[in-house]
Amino acid sequence: MTVATEEEKQPEKTLAEKETLAKKVALFYRVFSGSVLFGRKGTILWDSWEMWIMQIFITPPAEMAFFFLLAIAVYHDLTQAQFTVIGNAVQSMSFAAVFAVANITSQDKWQGTLQTLIVTPANRMALFIGRAMFQIFMSALITAAAFIYADFVFGINFAHANYLALGIAIVLTSVMMISFGLLISSIGLFMRTAMIVANIFLFLTMLVSGVNFPVQALPLWLQPVGWAIPMTYGVLAARGAIMGASVLSLGTILLKELIDGITVLFVGYFLMKGFERLARKSGRLEEY
Repeated sequence: MTVATEEEKQPEKTLAEKETLAKKVALFYRVFSGSVLFGRKGTILWDSWEMWIMQIFITPPAEMAFFFLLAIAVYHDLTQAQFTVIGNAVQSMSFAAVFAVANITSQDKWQGTLQTLIVTPANRMALFIGRAMFQIFMSALITAAAFIYADFVFGINFAHANYLALGIAIVLTSVMMISFGLLISSIGLFMRTAMIVANIFLFLTMLVSGVNFPVQALPLWLQPVGWAIPMTYGVLAARGAIMGASVLSLGTILLKELIDGITVLFVGYFLMKGFERLARKSGRLEEY
């Protein structure tokens, strides 16, 4: 009778590890794809024609017009006013990318489905990212509509615009801002609702992410907050693309936005795990 040596056992361990990893990836994909397919139907509040009309046809032009007129009153300069128009065109995606995603856990509480989701062994990252995927499409659509208003209503000159670079900037910013929505959504596991924090974040992005004035105009101690938000890089990239900058020349900005968004996503994931534990201990999963 022969006994297998450590060297002979090693390939068997490696094969088992590969099978385990492949199984984890397959399960992650199943949860993710299921969340993508059915997640939109779960967000009832944000999946109605009234909400779509407001997000696409009412909120962006109203927000842009307000800051456009405010900039004219303050600076008496059409160029500065148009600077704010571009920033608010990009920022208009926050309603879908941040608010709708941040409300996922709160709406689950309201619908009574959060407890069922929490007790499942499904990967949390796959579950919540999948449910947020539809809002990437909505965010990009809202911003595209906002740039149409910028052209026809506010007189932004797109004659030299690089539309490929602008499209990449819009889509990338939509994806990266979902990270902040998920981060705020994690707070909703412990608090009654995450919408209070989402509202605070909305005004924070208007203030520090270069939407209405350059980040460099902020106090030095506040500038790092602006650079920590993916929206800051998205606004910079969009302004550069409208001026004619190529994808290659905007590469550094887009790469920083990608790194920033991924970092925020993982911070949000660990916060979600932490708030889930706190909510279990304190019994706040059913509090609404």
